[in-house]
Amino acid sequence: MIKKLTLLISVVVLFSTMLIAQSFTALYKFDSVKAPSTNPPVVGTGLIDPTPLPTATGVTFGSFSATGTPSNPNALKRFSFINWPLGATTAIDTYDTLTGSLSATEYYEVTLTPETGYTIDLDSIKFSVERSGTGIRTFAVKSSIDGYISNLAASINPVNAKLSVQTGDIFFWNLDATTSNQNGSKITLGGSSFTGLASPVTFRFYAWNAEANTGSFSIDNVSFAGTAAPATAIHNFPSKSSISVYPNPSTNGLFTVDLGNYSGKTIVTVYNIIGKVIFSNESTVGNKQTIDLSNVANGSYFVNIKNDKENTTKKITINK
Repeated sequence: MIKKLTLLISVVVLFSTMLIAQSFTALYKFDSVKAPSTNPPVVGTGLIDPTPLPTATGVTFGSFSATGTPSNPNALKRFSFINWPLGATTAIDTYDTLTGSLSATEYYEVTLTPETGYTIDLDSIKFSVERSGTGIRTFAVKSSIDGYISNLAASINPVNAKLSVQTGDIFFWNLDATTSNQNGSKITLGGSSFTGLASPVTFRFYAWNAEANTGSFSIDNVSFAGTAAPATAIHNFPSKSSISVYPNPSTNGLFTVDLGNYSGKTIVTVYNIIGKVIFSNESTVGNKQTIDLSNVANGSYFVNIKNDKENTTKKITINK
């Protein structure tokens, strides 16, 4: 009896640990970035930030890289490059006078990857920006979620009179005479597009409307905030769900995922008790999927069902 009680307590502790989502704030500081020079001799750090990466349970953070820029940074301890699209006039601070446009082939990029057995919810990105005297006047952030089509929701928080957000979620550097580092650029994420992510997501930082080819665009102290949790975490259990899983228990390892009235793209992922993925399938046809777990051992498993309508997890028992 004591052994059974001990085992039960261990299982409860294990599930308690699995069902707790962990918040994270990952900070990119760019402390190892170097610009090349001859006096004293310094080798530039190139197109990839060599600074040690932030870490958090359940998510892997990639390095920032630069695409479409010169081969080395032009500043120390921040991600700063030149040669951005032109379109601004020195000493003119009116947004409507800008004539440049974003180049889809020039940007800073970073990828966040959920670790196996985890999903991530992303809440926000915050960062500081800097420009040289002939640097950029506009910038924006896009993501791979929609193929880098739309600018992500931008705001200035905390409020900074030297920065603003224009129509289309475009950040604007208000004052040409200001070149110092400015805080307040914020991207708000969340919503269904950034909730329950089980695949990598990439963010690109674009800049344009520079005053000269030698004008720079710098980012620093880029902070990603979100939550990482095992795919069986409690935040995946909505109070009401139109999805059903049957028969439960399954006596032959086969069961049906019934999506109710929904028949669009759906991803079904099955995890064992320690959060390891043992089955995954994507379907775009019909409102029912038959799942075959006849090759797994008897026991309890968790079935995560994700589509545009909901993201829910069901418990299934295999008892062959």
